[in-house]
Amino acid sequence: MNKRVKKRRLKKGPIIVLTVIVIICLILIKNVFLKKDFVITLQNPEANYGEEYTPKFTASYKGSPVTSKVTYDNQIDTTKMGDQKIVFTYTTNGKTIQSTKKIKVTDLKAPELTLKRGEHIRVLKDSEFNEPGYDAIDNYDGELTSKVSVSGKVNTSKEGDYELIYKVKDSHKNETKVTRVVTVTSDSPINLSIEDFTLDGYFDDVILKETEDYGEEYTDEFVFAGDSIALYYVINDAIGGRRLWHQISINPETAQTNPIYINHIDTEKTFVENLKEKKPEKMIFTLGTNGAIMSTDYFIECYRELLIQMQEASPDTLLIVQSIPPVDSSYDENEKGISNKKINELNYYLAEVCSELSIPFLNSAEALKGSDGALKKEYSIDDGIHPSEAGTEVMMNYMRTHAYTGQ
Repeated sequence: MNKRVKKRRLKKGPIIVLTVIVIICLILIKNVFLKKDFVITLQNPEANYGEEYTPKFTASYKGSPVTSKVTYDNQIDTTKMGDQKIVFTYTTNGKTIQSTKKIKVTDLKAPELTLKRGEHIRVLKDSEFNEPGYDAIDNYDGELTSKVSVSGKVNTSKEGDYELIYKVKDSHKNETKVTRVVTVTSDSPINLSIEDFTLDGYFDDVILKETEDYGEEYTDEFVFAGDSIALYYVINDAIGGRRLWHQISINPETAQTNPIYINHIDTEKTFVENLKEKKPEKMIFTLGTNGAIMSTDYFIECYRELLIQMQEASPDTLLIVQSIPPVDSSYDENEKGISNKKINELNYYLAEVCSELSIPFLNSAEALKGSDGALKKEYSIDDGIHPSEAGTEVMMNYMRTHAYTGQ
């Protein structure tokens, strides 16, 4: 009897093992067919290094679209180069089906190449052309400025357009190419008449272009600093005293040493010292009318030095330089001293300095001029220099409609 039981048990053993194997095979076959029924079509199998990855895909089950019902476990780490996996899951009738796709993290992005002073600049005939410079940075390799190649030449003895080609390539062979057009011309704005003077086409990299009206919310974010022109923003009720930094009768030289007032209180500190201490978020700086009697070279030398000091004192402050406003036409009768011709010349070179230092330039002077190129009578008080309420309103409106948008 014991022998028969043993034989039966021995016979049942292989049958059980075989049954288990068959069941496992059926499950595997079923899963294979289920996976074949579940199809993921991935449109972006590559992820760009350093950027958040979101799969773009479509999904179907047995030929029917189910994309909206599919979930995925996105654990792609784009800071690590190479192959990674993402699992897509679909559940139907109590069954969970998964599909695994390979995602390759690689460097797909070309370096960013920025030309200082922009892609179109003008230089005067027979002047010296100095390369304004450029910056190149890559998402993977980092700083690549030293790897930039420049081809092309500019002949300033002959008028015309000259192309300079800038190229840079990263370690993954992604290349960026930028063209700069240099126009050599004898038509300098400073040679134009008072009536015809314009900065259109010059220093487009920093001169603020017309925008939508950003409203008072935009101008309310700024501190207004400078000479007595800035003071008249308060006198004409355009801003409150707390947002005024000023000193009367200063020029680009004395502004480096004279103490200023903030909210009409003597700080016993200069513009630069106050900037270093208070570090305002945004500032519009208006200075130069009192310096119009200075030689142009010395005026620009002092203004450049002042702006450099201000940038170093508060590098995170958005500093916007405003053009020197025009004056009444009566001042143009003087051979020496302040005049619209001198102011136009100073504004040209001031915009050039702003371009060199990458400081936005607010050319509000153009909005204050009449057809004769001088300050409109209704835009100034009796002295023909300081803005009236109407002139202040024009300047504030110009600020709002020529807003800094990060360009």
